[in-house]
Amino acid sequence: MTEFSVKIWGCRGSFPVSGITNTKYGGATSCVEVKVGKRSVILDAGTGITAAGHALNLVKNPRVYLFVTHAHFDHTLGLPYFNPMYRPDATVYIWGPRNSRFPSFEATVDALVGPPFHPVPLFEMLSKKVFADIGEADVVYFLKDSPTPVMLRPYHPDDFDKIPDESEVDFRVEVMRGYNHPKSGVNHYKVVAGDKSFVYATDTEGYVSGDRRLLKFAQDADLLIHDAMYTEERYVSMPVPTQGYGHSTVEIAAELARKANVKTLGLFHHDPTSEDSYLDEVGEFARGLFENSVVARDGLEFKL
Repeated sequence: MTEFSVKIWGCRGSFPVSGITNTKYGGATSCVEVKVGKRSVILDAGTGITAAGHALNLVKNPRVYLFVTHAHFDHTLGLPYFNPMYRPDATVYIWGPRNSRFPSFEATVDALVGPPFHPVPLFEMLSKKVFADIGEADVVYFLKDSPTPVMLRPYHPDDFDKIPDESEVDFRVEVMRGYNHPKSGVNHYKVVAGDKSFVYATDTEGYVSGDRRLLKFAQDADLLIHDAMYTEERYVSMPVPTQGYGHSTVEIAAELARKANVKTLGLFHHDPTSEDSYLDEVGEFARGLFENSVVARDGLEFKL
């Protein structure tokens, strides 16, 4: 059976943290690596991606496949410090959503990583970079006999005859666009390999009776990593409730996991003020709502 694993390189939200009270769950911001067979895709480029980059130091001619959910700093801050970006033997594929301010995701990244915010502009980073805007209509296929992924629109007549047979595909990445994260929304990603699937749904805020589109997207997933930045108590606390911030509660995540019949729920995007002792309590509380709940921590690996 082909190996299918998910590793957490960073699971904090908003900004990274450090200190003795955050050693168990870690302090790096969002970055998850999905390994299928001999290939990996990376989801998000928060500060956790720097450690993922160090792990590639001994790999010759690396090919990196990076899917970014959105351009907020906690999901992109690690990109200018990601070693493969500077290696002339590396090829880095980067997919991300367009937004209303820039004409492409490449233009967004160019603005984020260049002067005056960072000393090295994108064009001076020595890797070969392949950018693509990606949205809900797109699927990226990773073929068994090719290092180059193919992005197609399976419901568009122009691509009907281009869809590869399942026997030719190692895995594919699907997209769901979420509109409940201010101000430009967020991409949720699903990695499908044979009869196994993993859904990454960070920076989402639930709806009454659950997010019906996300519920369908995550149906029967082997692993769902879901935003769980708050408990309901924090979510509604006065004088400054966090409703409308674009993040979920543990209760919202557990309800969706139960209704979608997922096997394992990973609680993700921890509030930077949530220390180890508090997250231990969150884990116990979550397992009372959905038995197979796990609080994400840096370095944690799931085998699917």
